[in-house]
Amino acid sequence: MLTKIVTVLLIFALFLSGCQSPAQPIDKQPTEEELQETPAENPGSDDTEKNTDWQAYQPNELGEVMILMYHEIGTKEGTWSRQVDNFRADLERLYQENYRPVNLNDYITGNINLPAGTTPFVLTFDDGSSGHLRFIEQDDGKYILDPDCAVAIILEMSKKYDDFTPAGTFFIYYPVPFRQSKWIAEKLAFLKKWGFEIGNHAYNHENLAKLSSAEVVEALAKNVRSTQEYLPGYQVTSLALPYGARAKDETALKSGEWEQTTYQNDAILLVGANPAPSPFAQNFDPFRLPRVRADGTELPRWLNYFQNHPEKRYISDGDSDYLTIPKDLEGKINKDKINGKKLRLY
Repeated sequence: MLTKIVTVLLIFALFLSGCQSPAQPIDKQPTEEELQETPAENPGSDDTEKNTDWQAYQPNELGEVMILMYHEIGTKEGTWSRQVDNFRADLERLYQENYRPVNLNDYITGNINLPAGTTPFVLTFDDGSSGHLRFIEQDDGKYILDPDCAVAIILEMSKKYDDFTPAGTFFIYYPVPFRQSKWIAEKLAFLKKWGFEIGNHAYNHENLAKLSSAEVVEALAKNVRSTQEYLPGYQVTSLALPYGARAKDETALKSGEWEQTTYQNDAILLVGANPAPSPFAQNFDPFRLPRVRADGTELPRWLNYFQNHPEKRYISDGDSDYLTIPKDLEGKINKDKINGKKLRLY
């Protein structure tokens, strides 16, 4: 496995909140050698998993998956905000209870390659606030990554634990995602570099239920066009509905074209409610994906629920060639979604 290296000479700075040394500024133009550094690979895809005694873990790859919905990460705690230390505690508790992050696109395609006995969860962040990804400018004009923003905390966990792969989807809107206009390009490039995903939250957080079909298409296409102006060729393939409001024209949510900009969403996310089905289950609908509101009430409630009902939880078998489930769940598989995996029943 490649060693995770996040240094001040890379693209941006990352430092742990408990470090003794102060954060250092980063050059805005990294060298070619520095750009060639790559994040570590997902440990779950390692061939050593093929030798795992999967029966010891009682895997259930038809279990439910939590798609966590965060909004503001900052100083306040509330329904739509999570205090920084509580966000850190969320990730730590998830890890200790054998949850591992996967990206949204890997979840919907069933590309969930995790160690045996672990459970996938998906991090999503709505609105692109500064608490998600924030830079701190230094006196010399250089900048550092704020260690208390969500991205820094995720990378902090990745550095702490080898099998915690950086993942998460940021549903942004324009004209100023992450609320620092001078660094939009650098921030989006950083997310792409470290394997995070960028999703659609309409161009200016429009209430899609109040728009005509043509206006919905314009709002979604303008978002994609803006992202591609910073990241040419980047494919935005997911939509989180602003306000949870669904447009009357379902087809406009899935795909459209406006002024030669096209979009196609493979996943549409609702406002928080409950865990989502396995991508291999018959009741899986990528265009109506529920989420768990990650606040001080709902996230602990669902973590406790899965502690009390482990049979409901997606548990990986550690082998990407197989789909392993209890025998009595065979009738709930959507066999069109197995994607070449071998079915293993027990």
